[in-house]
Amino acid sequence: MSPMMGWLRWRQEWRLRSTLAGLLFFTSVITFLLVGTAILSVRIPWLEEDARRLVSHEARVFAAREDLLLSALEDRLNVLASALPQLSRDGITTVLNQAAGNGQVFRALYVLDPQGRIESAGLPPVLRLRRDELLGRDLSGTELVRLGVHRQQLIWGDQHRSALSDEQTLGLVLPLPQQRLLLAEVPLNYLLDDLTNFQSEGLRSNASPVDVWVISGNGEVMADSAPGVGKQRQGLQDWPLLQQLRAGQMPNEPGLLSHEGRDLHVALQRSHLINWVYAARTPAGLANKGIRAAVLSLLTAFGGTLLVGLLLAPFWASGLVRALRAIVLQAHRVAEGHQTGRWPRGRVLEFNRLSADLQTMAERLRDREDKRLIIFNTAPVPMVVSDLAQGGLILEINDACERQLGYPREQMIGQLGSTLGLWRDPEVRDRLLSLAQTHLEGAQLETEMVCANGRLLLCRVSVRQVAMGPQRLTVWALEDITEHRQAEQALQSLNQQLEVRVAQRTEALQQSNAELAQTVDHLTSTRSELVRAEKMAALGSLVAGVAHELNTPLGNSLMAVTTFRDELRQFRDGLAQGLRRSALEGLLESAEQATRISSRNLERAAELVTSFKQVAADQTSSQRRRFDLREVIDEIVLTLKPSFARQPYRIEVQVPTGLVLDSYPGPLGQVLTNLITNAITHGFDGRDHGRVLILAEANPSGDSVLLRVEDDGHGIPPGLIERIFDPFVTTRMGRGGTGLGLNIAYNVTANVLGGDLQVSSAPSEGSCFRLRLPWQAPTPGSTEREAPPAPDGEQPRSTAA
Repeated sequence: MSPMMGWLRWRQEWRLRSTLAGLLFFTSVITFLLVGTAILSVRIPWLEEDARRLVSHEARVFAAREDLLLSALEDRLNVLASALPQLSRDGITTVLNQAAGNGQVFRALYVLDPQGRIESAGLPPVLRLRRDELLGRDLSGTELVRLGVHRQQLIWGDQHRSALSDEQTLGLVLPLPQQRLLLAEVPLNYLLDDLTNFQSEGLRSNASPVDVWVISGNGEVMADSAPGVGKQRQGLQDWPLLQQLRAGQMPNEPGLLSHEGRDLHVALQRSHLINWVYAARTPAGLANKGIRAAVLSLLTAFGGTLLVGLLLAPFWASGLVRALRAIVLQAHRVAEGHQTGRWPRGRVLEFNRLSADLQTMAERLRDREDKRLIIFNTAPVPMVVSDLAQGGLILEINDACERQLGYPREQMIGQLGSTLGLWRDPEVRDRLLSLAQTHLEGAQLETEMVCANGRLLLCRVSVRQVAMGPQRLTVWALEDITEHRQAEQALQSLNQQLEVRVAQRTEALQQSNAELAQTVDHLTSTRSELVRAEKMAALGSLVAGVAHELNTPLGNSLMAVTTFRDELRQFRDGLAQGLRRSALEGLLESAEQATRISSRNLERAAELVTSFKQVAADQTSSQRRRFDLREVIDEIVLTLKPSFARQPYRIEVQVPTGLVLDSYPGPLGQVLTNLITNAITHGFDGRDHGRVLILAEANPSGDSVLLRVEDDGHGIPPGLIERIFDPFVTTRMGRGGTGLGLNIAYNVTANVLGGDLQVSSAPSEGSCFRLRLPWQAPTPGSTEREAPPAPDGEQPRSTAA
């Protein structure tokens, strides 16, 4: 076994003692983790809230201290300002020098005249030599002085530049009588050095210390109470909490600030006297001393729990496993086939139940084994069990196998089939074993087996391999099919005789089919000839009608021209006797009349010829083009009217203009010609009146045009309407009717125009043919299609004839 397989086995199979010890150990650890996590989830938010309360308190305390210090400075300057008006110039200088002292509180004091120039100056001793250069200096350009002159009240300025050194100082301006001002320059260190004496309550508790920033109006840190940091110029202008404060909204709660890689709880407090913000801060998260101490305490307790669990879990597991080990040993003896008595019992109820159940299971397994042997021996199919690992050694046979092969059980068990000579062809046995190894469902072959008395049996041998623990067993089933094969041979001989009869009958049917095919070809050819004859007859009728119609206008034109020619000859003869005005006017009148008659009749003839040419061109070429449906129908009706001009029938067209189709006008004209001709020939047969009405409208669905051809003729008999579109169906057979007109109309509508044709009719109420034509006809070569089902009382067509 490789090291990797051994490691996987060790990972999959653990001793019960180790498993129980691990479960006890991990249970105690997980319990402690859950409890510790719950404690921290409560303790840490409480410590965070305590830190926020602390920084809020410290911010308010420090702001109050600083405002108190600034108020003291204001009081001193107010006293000084009240005393200055009663003093002379020299007295003012002396008082200002005394107020300046050593320069720690006031770096310089100035009295400014109404124009903002220095009138008097009070300086510390080390700077008094510079008084002369200060007197008369104009400070009106400074922001603080301009505000003092404008407002005439006490004003603080944290961005004031010193007149001595141009350094940033804290400026304070007070109004004096006669529009003069008292300007005091206070060093920033006087206020900021107070941070070094600041000690937060955090140093006297378990929480982290609270430090304070002094932030100027432009967001720069003026000073920091943290030791060793000193004054830092760090921009905090974009801090949301500071922006909220500068917008006039005092934050009610401390905020969280990420600064220099640390998270801080920060509370802000604005000074009431100067444009400064005091920001008290303390670390957040694990940087907080209280939170860090709580986490370390929990980790220490967790380590102690791990150590105790590792020491006690094995002892607890050993006591639980001792009783189970005796049950496992008893089960092992039963698995090896030993007879055992009562199974062991202990003090654990579940183990006692397990022992009792295992004892019951062992007894039932013995009973099941006995039943299996009984079923195996009583099975009607001969069966053999062999061990493939031992070369096919026979381990067991049933009673049916003993009876069929004739070998006693004791003679076959422990022997090989090849040694007994059971196989007439040993290669079949090897092939069966090879197939059984590649097919889980087993293998099956037919072969001859040799019985103990030498008789051959044709058997269907089925083999299947079964894994039972470490053994690979082979189960053989031997089914005698000798009589079955004899019956199959007899049946095969009968089938061969039947096949000869079927072949003879098939040959006769093929000959009949060939004769039928010739007949169908002949009928198809005849139908094609009749269709062409029908088309030519329609065209001939059309030509005859047009010729008859042309005869009248051409005859009238010829008569008018001939009459005018005679009038012209008489006029020429009369010229010999002299030209008379009456003769000239008569000639002109005759010329005008002849020209008018000829023009009107020739235009009529030209109109007929144009219509006939368009219809003939469309019907002969079947070219596709865009056309207005009304124009095509008018041309078709115009060419048909001469055919029945002397008959008492009329054609009415109610088709609106603007129905433009992209289709084939020639086939459409052929369909309409057949429908109109059919109505006149069959619908009005024997009648002295009749009307054919042609109507069209756009389909409400928007995808096609609906065209109707209605007549008020005899109608179609009920027995004929079901076959009206079939070929050779006519009521005038033998009287000039071929029965192909409506069949041609239906085929052209379905296969060329891409539409469908339906009919509805009732005896003595006329007929109505409805055409549905798409706006755009299909491309040539499309397959024939079935027409949709027609409504009640209509005749649908499913296929084209």
